[in-house]
Amino acid sequence: MRGYDEKTIDEIKSKNDLVSVISSYMQLEQRGRSYWGRCPFHHEKTPSFCVNGTDNFYYCFGCHKSGDVISFIMEIEGLDFADAVKLLAQKAGIALPERGESDENIRLIKQKKEKLYAILKDSAHFYYHFLKSGDEAADQFLLYLGKRGVNGETVKKFGIGASPDFNSLPAYLMKKGYAYEEMAEAGVVGEKNGRYYDALGGRLIIPVINQMNQVVAFCGRILEDKGFAKYVNTRETAVFSKGNMLFNINNLKKLKNESGLQYAIMVEGHMDVVSLVAAGFGNVVASMGTSLTKDQARLLKRYTDTVLISYDGDFAGQKAALRGLEILKDEGLNVKVVTLPDGMDPDDVIRREGREAYEKLLEEAKPLIDFKLDVLKRTYDVGDTEGKRKFVAEAMKVVRESSAAAEREDLLKEIRSMTGITYESLKRDLENAEQPAPPKAVEPIEAKEKNLQAERYVLASLLFSKKYAENFDLDEVTFRHPAHREICGYLAECRKEGKTPKPNVLYDVVEEENREELSSVLSLELTERRDYDEAKYFDDCVRTLKANGLDQEIETLKKLCEEEKDIERRKELTVRLMERISARNRL
Repeated sequence: MRGYDEKTIDEIKSKNDLVSVISSYMQLEQRGRSYWGRCPFHHEKTPSFCVNGTDNFYYCFGCHKSGDVISFIMEIEGLDFADAVKLLAQKAGIALPERGESDENIRLIKQKKEKLYAILKDSAHFYYHFLKSGDEAADQFLLYLGKRGVNGETVKKFGIGASPDFNSLPAYLMKKGYAYEEMAEAGVVGEKNGRYYDALGGRLIIPVINQMNQVVAFCGRILEDKGFAKYVNTRETAVFSKGNMLFNINNLKKLKNESGLQYAIMVEGHMDVVSLVAAGFGNVVASMGTSLTKDQARLLKRYTDTVLISYDGDFAGQKAALRGLEILKDEGLNVKVVTLPDGMDPDDVIRREGREAYEKLLEEAKPLIDFKLDVLKRTYDVGDTEGKRKFVAEAMKVVRESSAAAEREDLLKEIRSMTGITYESLKRDLENAEQPAPPKAVEPIEAKEKNLQAERYVLASLLFSKKYAENFDLDEVTFRHPAHREICGYLAECRKEGKTPKPNVLYDVVEEENREELSSVLSLELTERRDYDEAKYFDDCVRTLKANGLDQEIETLKKLCEEEKDIERRKELTVRLMERISARNRL
């Protein structure tokens, strides 16, 4: 179970009552055996989020998210499995066993990280208190922040501070009892010729805080051009990796938990985030000075499904960002691009044209696929014959990315307006470029769906220990869906060991890609009113599955009979075929 034994996970789940845990984040109302509320994972007016307190799982009939108490904490807090387990263990007062390595090694690693976090926290306090100290040297930083529209409330929200020089921080930390080597490991000091100095000396300091509200790094901005880089991050350490972090993710998480998120705005730099938050836009993050990574995309997806990219209005930079946007798209995020005036960043727009102007740009954000066409148009000269041909060739590749007929039609019309080529010609070229997939023999949708529903109902009846299903033999039918085969395996194991099935355990058993289907099975138990005979419906479902299995076997035997050359072997196959047909008729 991802590093923990089954006994530990079971104890954590049993000591964290699901209804109580979820009630601490949202309001639930009991209806019959279940509890209902407005889903915290998507916007809705009518409650569709259902919690089964008996079997300890939840399901949303709107967005179809479901899980157990660990899944809920992972989703609502934006944590990975290990951190969610740790949080729940702390809530329940459970001491977690060490995972996968020697106890001593784990203890030392944990101790080292705790020391680094302590150094970073104390450094953040030092920088913050210097900025607020009234010292003459701090005035230049306060003046800069004022010009950027950053008030005291925003300074406090981000814990913004300033470094007075290259020597004060190391001296302060030394008095706190830290060794220079430890400061260097935390990334806050550098070393040259045996001398330790503040790695961000003389800069405005913005702490980088993770989703667990721990300071993990700092970004420093120099105010005067002295030939140094304008922005510098502290180096990567045991607690900080640029590719795994998003700046302001802690505040984004808090905002989601308080009021929900329709989307997140992604900007380029730390000060862009600070300025937008100061202007009233709280749902903003920035990458850590690197190209977007899969880890950053996955982190962002914990909090929202839609992201508006609001990079500076520089075409070269926006074009270079396309790969990063594809990463976001590949991770299942709905990506839109905010078009800013050339040479302006979000802060410029707000300071020169006002908050409302930036809000309007957000509302007009283009879907990623439309932005790609804009990039192509600005890359190729459509007024030139060769440029137009290259543009159309590349634009058609973009159109083929869309699977929606209406969107394709809109994109072709857009290309028509850009090039003057007729819609009919563009559509013909698009159709000619697409090779039709070879036809596949598929069973009718109605039959496939009926079989799927039957598998779900049979498994749900077994999982929730319905009396009418207690004599059912698991070997009577074959489950075709991968998720259903995993559930069947779990049920078989329970019967072998004489255990009562626990539906919520399946969130640790079923593979990630099959969780959605697991939710469909479990959600059947959440239907309060059932205007039908459940036992009879169960028998009907079993009969459907048996019939489906026999139909498949009959088709296979027919094919084998036709292909078999040996007469005796063909007779044997024919006998088996007639037996299956007879069994099918009896059903």
